[in-house]
Amino acid sequence: MIALCSLAGAGCDSSASHAPRAVQTTRCITDVSASSRHHFECDGVAFKVLLTQQCIETACGLVVDVHGWLSSADEQERRSNLARVAEETGGYIVVQPGELSTPASWDPAVHYDIIFDFMQQAMTAFAVDRNRVHFTGFSQGGQMTWKFICDHADIIASAVPVSAPEVYCFLNGSGPARSVPLLYISGTADVLVRYYHTDKPLSVVDSVLGVMYDYGMSTVDARAYDFSDRGDLVLDESGKIVVAADDAAFEIVQGGPQLSYFWTRYTAADGVVFEHLRHSNGHVYPDNPDSTVIPEDPAVWFPVGEAILQFFIAHPRT
Repeated sequence: MIALCSLAGAGCDSSASHAPRAVQTTRCITDVSASSRHHFECDGVAFKVLLTQQCIETACGLVVDVHGWLSSADEQERRSNLARVAEETGGYIVVQPGELSTPASWDPAVHYDIIFDFMQQAMTAFAVDRNRVHFTGFSQGGQMTWKFICDHADIIASAVPVSAPEVYCFLNGSGPARSVPLLYISGTADVLVRYYHTDKPLSVVDSVLGVMYDYGMSTVDARAYDFSDRGDLVLDESGKIVVAADDAAFEIVQGGPQLSYFWTRYTAADGVVFEHLRHSNGHVYPDNPDSTVIPEDPAVWFPVGEAILQFFIAHPRT
């Protein structure tokens, strides 16, 4: 954990708030006692919630962690381990929604408003620190994460989309109302979310350059970029994208272009951070591959759930 705190560039307790206050029930949150796995149902969606005694007594941050297609809240926890990590670390409530259809699949026209409403209920019920409301998700949950960044930048402090391309506000040129600090996680062998540039701007590298251009970290957007022969981003000898803006600071957090993972960080002139953790596996969490069709070995040596939480700790809303 100490290594991960250093990796993220922030201390584990740097953003903890200790203002005592009263919790309260809401329309769907009917129990505000401490529990590792509260179960609520709201407007046809199940919600699993970690609420520790610490977060009853003091104002904590809130993390929403959303599963992908054919999955559930409990399976998402087995993949991300965010509730476990947050319980061990302290300072955060974790909400993991679950779509109840068979097969489970999020419908943007139906479910996004339900998730947002429950998130607002949780903010009220648990009297959270509103500068520490964060969003993450895998696959379809990653798509929801991008949408919440685009629509709710005034609420989301920082976010981590996993295994999902951006298709909402970055690629159409509008961008979110506020530059939300992002950690984007994607696999080069993902057959569902193509890593390399394609004839349509739905690939990972298009999303990377779309964010960087909107945040002032790149001099050209994906539509004007000259990709390599295989469709990858063109990098210099250090791993920096060749069209990165001169005033955007560049760091290699861990790994390297020729290794099983490559974690980079760009910091814009205004201090906004965009990180990209690229790994060599497919449509999985890089430390916790669970594919029964294409078995894979872990691509990283560290727990990704801890890395995600440390990113949130390091990037409250300011």
